[in-house]
Amino acid sequence: MISVARFADLPGLFATRLRSLPFYLVALLLHLLFFLIFGTYTVSERAESVVTIFTAPEPVAPSAANVPPPPPPPQERPLQNVSSPATPTPSIRNNVRAITSGGRTANQLVASPAMIASTISQQSQVRNAPSSMSLDASRGAANIPALQLRQMLSRASGFVQAGTGVSGSGRATRARFACYWAIYQGGDWNCNPTALPNLTAQVARWSRDRIQQKVEPQPIVVSSKDLFTIKPPFIFITGHKDFTFTDEEVENLRQYLHAGGAIWADNDLPGRRSRFDLAFRREMKRVLTDRDFEKLPEDHPVMTAYYPLRKLPSGMNFYQEPIEVLRLIANEIAVVYTLNAYGDFWESALDENDKIDRQLYRTSARAGYHKWGPHFGSYYTATHYRNVTDEAVVNAYKLGINIVVHLLTRYDDRLRAMGVHR
Repeated sequence: MISVARFADLPGLFATRLRSLPFYLVALLLHLLFFLIFGTYTVSERAESVVTIFTAPEPVAPSAANVPPPPPPPQERPLQNVSSPATPTPSIRNNVRAITSGGRTANQLVASPAMIASTISQQSQVRNAPSSMSLDASRGAANIPALQLRQMLSRASGFVQAGTGVSGSGRATRARFACYWAIYQGGDWNCNPTALPNLTAQVARWSRDRIQQKVEPQPIVVSSKDLFTIKPPFIFITGHKDFTFTDEEVENLRQYLHAGGAIWADNDLPGRRSRFDLAFRREMKRVLTDRDFEKLPEDHPVMTAYYPLRKLPSGMNFYQEPIEVLRLIANEIAVVYTLNAYGDFWESALDENDKIDRQLYRTSARAGYHKWGPHFGSYYTATHYRNVTDEAVVNAYKLGINIVVHLLTRYDDRLRAMGVHR
């Protein structure tokens, strides 16, 4: 009977338990919530103990004895600049920090594996950095060690000496050199046939034969190997026309300049953006692909190499564009470019009084020639046109001798300044 009565009460007992089910569910959710909270805290604490034992490889940089202490923890520490090998990189161990979720102590540092890898890469750069300065033979000479600089200048000076036998400097310069103007593809290289002979003759007269030519100025074929057998100290390029160097001319000129030679170009169609100007700039970019023309300041040694010139002389038709140069060996001038058609002035010879020679030199009773050049004026009226005057021609010659002396002595002057006497 008792068992039957209890069985009969089961529906009511079930209903009572069902009514109390939400309390069980709430209790279950509370247990789960507490488990998640305290379980996460426990896992994080255990993870901290694992991460803090992560250490980086042994440092390869110099000792961190001279490294300043790290900044306060809240700030991110910038990476060390390794552009100079003289600046030590802090040890990797000092950059490793523990990863925690419950705050950091004063001596805990924070760093991710990416930061550690970056530091290792920086230390590798320090380890592989060269101990000496750059040996770039064509950029700033200040970056070249003194011994390397002397060797480069001595080789280049030897190339010039082989073709000149130059000694001294300034007004005491002595040299016997051969002057050549360049025969190149597509240009009117001989447009001023008397300019270079008149210039070299004037150089010899003004220097009292201390600087004189071995032979009369001669043409030289740029595409031949004469540049390397004759070894002229410089070659003279002029013209009016557009032109394009052949591949052989480009390669020969490049080797010639790297050996120690020089180019002096005079634009016979004065000014910028003329046919010759555009062509010469374009072709020199093929010869020296990583060089750009720079304007020569008026206080450069070229302006006082023989005659002191306070300003650049005016060229034909009053053009006065600055001299431009390309530098190469030890940052020394390899290419001189005058844009003002000074060659037109040099076609007018000077007499013993340094005036334009107006005399008629007869070859017969009815024939003769004069030395004032085609740009001076009419033979019958002696009318000047443009600015071909005595003063302009004399100043053009003075600039010419200054450029000649500088090109002959530029390497030896640098060596003497370094205490090396040849």
